[in-house]
Amino acid sequence: MEVPFSEILNRIAVIDRDIAELNRLKSRLPADRPYSPTIQLTFDKQINTLLNERVSLMELPILHPPLWLLSKEGLEPSTESPLLKERKSLLAGDLSVPHPNEQDVINFIREIPKTEVHLHLEACVNKETLKFLYKKNGIEVTDKEFEDKYNFKDLNGFIQVFFFVQGSVKEASDLGYFIDSLAEYLRSNNIVYCEAFFAPSKFIQNGLDFDEMVEVMVNRIRQIEVKDGITIRLLVDVSRSFGPENAMNNLKRVLGLKHKEVIGIGLGGAELMGPAKDYSEVFKVARESGLRCVAHSGEDDGPWAIWDAVNLCKAERIGHGTSAIQDPELVRYMKENKIPIEICVTSNVFTGKYVRKEQNHPVRYYYDQGLMLCINTDDPDIFNVNLTYEFFKLYRFLDFSIDEIIDLVRQGVLCTFHPEKESLWKSMEEKIDQIKLKYNLITEKQVSAV
Repeated sequence: MEVPFSEILNRIAVIDRDIAELNRLKSRLPADRPYSPTIQLTFDKQINTLLNERVSLMELPILHPPLWLLSKEGLEPSTESPLLKERKSLLAGDLSVPHPNEQDVINFIREIPKTEVHLHLEACVNKETLKFLYKKNGIEVTDKEFEDKYNFKDLNGFIQVFFFVQGSVKEASDLGYFIDSLAEYLRSNNIVYCEAFFAPSKFIQNGLDFDEMVEVMVNRIRQIEVKDGITIRLLVDVSRSFGPENAMNNLKRVLGLKHKEVIGIGLGGAELMGPAKDYSEVFKVARESGLRCVAHSGEDDGPWAIWDAVNLCKAERIGHGTSAIQDPELVRYMKENKIPIEICVTSNVFTGKYVRKEQNHPVRYYYDQGLMLCINTDDPDIFNVNLTYEFFKLYRFLDFSIDEIIDLVRQGVLCTFHPEKESLWKSMEEKIDQIKLKYNLITEKQVSAV
């Protein structure tokens, strides 16, 4: 459907005004109050909704576009007319100025291709899908019960929400809806490669067949890759929540699979209830069988827990790792051995064990020390956040520059288990360079190519 140009411009003007007002109100929140993170996330969610609408408007076909909006073929950048420059200013902001508009920064981050590797499948299920599944499976849950579940205060409360989401599944085919929700999230943030955790223990306890569940998910993943060009890989969460014996049983199930989409195991669940050292044998068997191995650690326990995860379990990546900053020797060890940390800023603030506000997150220190890092959301639909905003928070609260954010996107690729990381980054970098031009971020390489 074609829309008059004036209507698009008027609506964009309203959106920009509303976003500016929301940001102004959000900036007045005290940073150190216990209620601030939750209110801030509410602001972020509404801003994100408006930004998505703005992007959609920019993609609409225009009815009778003005002549000045149309570019001339072969027009060199040095000979651009004022009208063409005006057109460009409507379509994208200018990030070359010392203090660019925050919405332009957000738009730029959203548009560039990204990867994400610390993402729980169950926590990517949006509430609409969750309500649909509960209704489909004949389970009555009121709106108040939904909101109460999501109003948790700590890591254990989060895990209860996790089980609540899993409770919506009554047959293996329901997991197809989980994958669809994940794909919707990935598309909206231009995430081209993803490694997501899948926790099967509760589903198996409820009588579902592991192989059948994986078959459903793998089929949907393959359809999405063909349709959207998005690659999704699964890490099976062997889970601390059910003990080492259950973890070994889950590993044996994984070893029986032949799908390339299932690439390894992860150790999640309540960290204080299951020290990594209790799962060293599970990880040993997994490594010897050629599986990739990662572990949540240092999220709810001290640096000693991370030492166990890297020394005893030989974890290839550490999820969260917020307490590593307490041990400089551990930081040096992880740097020297190129063990990446999966950074989840909003999640760490929300659970609040070591970090209470974004400004105090150790990611800035880790980056300056030269650690390998990748930026992630952990649980986007539970925390009302997305990868675009995780990167933006680094810019807004922790003084990361645009160039440093792009470097973190590059590091994110190198932290993946993608079989051709350099090739993946090269294709992403080419797209990022084009988007840089759109936002007037011209590098020396691009200038010499013009």
